[in-house]
Amino acid sequence: MPHVSRVYASLPLTGPAAGLGREVLRGAELALEAAKRPAVEMVALDSFGHDREERAIANARRAADDDETLAYLGDFHSTQVMETAPLLGEAGVLQVAPVATFIGLRGPTLVRLMPHDGVGARAIADWLVEVAVRELLVVHDHDEWYGVPVGAMCVDAARDRGLVVRSRPVWNYDEPPADDIGDAQAVLYVGVAGSGAVGLWRELHAANPAMWLLGSEGVAESWLAGELDPSAAERTRFFVAQRASFGFYGYEAMGLILDAVARGGSDRSAIVRAGRTTRERDSILGRYSIDDQGHTTTTAYGRLAVVGGQLVWDGSRV
Repeated sequence: MPHVSRVYASLPLTGPAAGLGREVLRGAELALEAAKRPAVEMVALDSFGHDREERAIANARRAADDDETLAYLGDFHSTQVMETAPLLGEAGVLQVAPVATFIGLRGPTLVRLMPHDGVGARAIADWLVEVAVRELLVVHDHDEWYGVPVGAMCVDAARDRGLVVRSRPVWNYDEPPADDIGDAQAVLYVGVAGSGAVGLWRELHAANPAMWLLGSEGVAESWLAGELDPSAAERTRFFVAQRASFGFYGYEAMGLILDAVARGGSDRSAIVRAGRTTRERDSILGRYSIDDQGHTTTTAYGRLAVVGGQLVWDGSRV
């Protein structure tokens, strides 16, 4: 029997994010099948649980303790990667996180395939300039890990592009949003879409039907799109790091891992070095390199419109 080494994949295979997690996993499976590497097997572990961070930590420890482990594909959520990156870094295991976007993720063995939230903030600012918005109101939720810091990034990026920008936390139920819009030509909501998102969109659109209603990645939800009136939908855009099916990111994560293994052999440190020094890689996601922080150099960012109650890729110029 030939010697078999392992790549562990830690992804949500049950729970609310199972559909997306399984997309990533199927992409990774296809890449492994296409590579025809019988000496490498993938071990898929479910990262969903009541405490998803603890579940991810258990998965990372299993991979780190396995002498046959060559690499780790995951985790899915940024909060999980924050916990598993130190463990895998200490074990010297290459970690490729296919879809995590939090700017603060770090680790000596970590590689990330989606652009971080700072890239997204600059993409939003660039689009606002393109559509001739001069004044922006940034509204963020109270999440200290996402809404607050990413909202601040969006403020800074827009100001750098010459916009007049105000920022505030999301309105309370007894605060009429219309009273605080002022001369804003666009409102950008940075956070996670909660039960009040539909009502907020309706109030803002009623206050100024010509105003752009923008949302960050956490607001790009199909259920919200389905509830928007056609006129509000026409003025709505969502900005996301994703630019293709999640399966593409799983495919590329496994492809990068297998190429790093081909260059590094069975030496974990050599595999990490190969993965972290990726340069000008032509991939299913386009050409990119990995910088010294383990981030992709890709700056292309996704933008979604709402058409017929559905989220669709926005290819328009305005």
